[in-house]
Amino acid sequence: MRAEAEVLQALCTDEPGDVALHPGIPAYIECVCDGKGEFAGFVMEYVEGRSLQKILDDGRSFTVREAAVAGLQFCGIMEQLHGQDPPMIFRDLKPANILVRPDGKFVLVDYGAVRKLRKSAGSDTMRLGTDGYAAPEQYGGWEQSDERTDIYGIGAVLHHMVTGRPPLDTGLRPLGEILGAQGETLQYDGLAQILMRCCMTAPSMRYCSCKELEKALQGVLRNCERSGTAGSRYLKRVTHGSSDRGWKRFVLLVNTAVVCLALALVLAATAAGAKTVEYCAFVEEAGKKTALEEKKEAYLKAVALRPEEPEAYISFLRELVEDCVITEEEKKALDDVLFARVSTGQLWEKAAGGAEGNLERMRKKRPGDYAALQMELGKVYFACYEGGREAAKQCFRNALAEGGIWFGDREMAEAMGIVLGEEWSRERIEAWRELEEISMREAEMSGNGVFAAAVCKAAAVEIALFADRYEEAGADPETVKEVVQIAGSFVDEAESGRIRVPERLLEELRTAADSAARIVKASAR
Repeated sequence: MRAEAEVLQALCTDEPGDVALHPGIPAYIECVCDGKGEFAGFVMEYVEGRSLQKILDDGRSFTVREAAVAGLQFCGIMEQLHGQDPPMIFRDLKPANILVRPDGKFVLVDYGAVRKLRKSAGSDTMRLGTDGYAAPEQYGGWEQSDERTDIYGIGAVLHHMVTGRPPLDTGLRPLGEILGAQGETLQYDGLAQILMRCCMTAPSMRYCSCKELEKALQGVLRNCERSGTAGSRYLKRVTHGSSDRGWKRFVLLVNTAVVCLALALVLAATAAGAKTVEYCAFVEEAGKKTALEEKKEAYLKAVALRPEEPEAYISFLRELVEDCVITEEEKKALDDVLFARVSTGQLWEKAAGGAEGNLERMRKKRPGDYAALQMELGKVYFACYEGGREAAKQCFRNALAEGGIWFGDREMAEAMGIVLGEEWSRERIEAWRELEEISMREAEMSGNGVFAAAVCKAAAVEIALFADRYEEAGADPETVKEVVQIAGSFVDEAESGRIRVPERLLEELRTAADSAARIVKASAR
């Protein structure tokens, strides 16, 4: 109780009795002492409202928009804790610790588990948390809790609010699939991607701060408010703003791998728990290395333990594309990790026999994760690897072959198969338009426009160079014109700073869009 009083007092303004800086934090009023002057308790603001846990138990579910609004409030509360010096980590975010006021605002209560971040500490001295909502590091002890621990809790709570069940009960499957909304899967994709990233096992794979998560949620909220459906055409929204996240998070723009939250509950005392702890430790270690070979070796140690887990592959891929380019040396290092063979926890050379390759093992055991990884690889090869179109086409084809691919991913993979093929047809220009719209929805939500810029540039270049082929194939001139218009609109968005695109890529897109616009204009005369 004393610890909770100290936390609340620190979160309020200078004098006891002042209102907390954030309305989602109960105000500390005063300390209560016994007859000897010893601490006996404290007085805090009375919060009128119902427990979120009871509301969920009564069968209340929340829409995507409501969840995004709630997430923004949770981020605001956590930002105040994390903004202390040293940062305070809540560590026990769950529906039972959240009150809902009559006006619908959320208030976080029970600060007894709060822990101050200590830079020199290797792990928490006490392991605690609530099953299903606590991050894996709260059980494993391989590193201390930090801001990303609370981000995990936010993701778990929002998942429960939307699906009506804790993530441990459902797994991080597509929200539309969990809810049985087969015809509305796309509506949930944006939020589902955010929740997946929040609840990744390795902290390095989550959002780095609540501010970053806040920006992603704002993108979801804007999409809800603008169109009412996630499937409306991008041209209807193209003049609106988007969130501002840097290029470093490009790889995680879209469907990251489907991760089972049961890993969060595995104790370090068990063999599986120890393996999970060691796996996450290797992923964290790899992220701290600077030399490419050292990074590769650390990631290889991780995949030797859990070859079917997606996080090490995606984390390495994300690091390689931070500069928007994959070199031949980096491609070779990535291949070494992706295609190493594993047997009984030991790595074998790629050419060796007697053991399955990593990706084949993932495909058999976790087809959804395999499809998501193939989508990530396909996008990166297309946007960042020179001469990578054939590799990208194969990756999208691999993703389509799996039953666990998401609705939005399936649309993209099918369209990619058309534009990366050799056939010139009416469907090809329609596929370009669809790719522009899908990739721009993602860029608008994340603020990261590298893949969308690469798509728009490729479409504009093709029209500028081969407008005659489209005409011969009977392509609709209005669709051709629309593809060029979208590319030009995206240039405006990127130039405004609302969507991040490297200057070199933006200049290439600008040139291609201008050339294509001139060709279309000349054809219309």
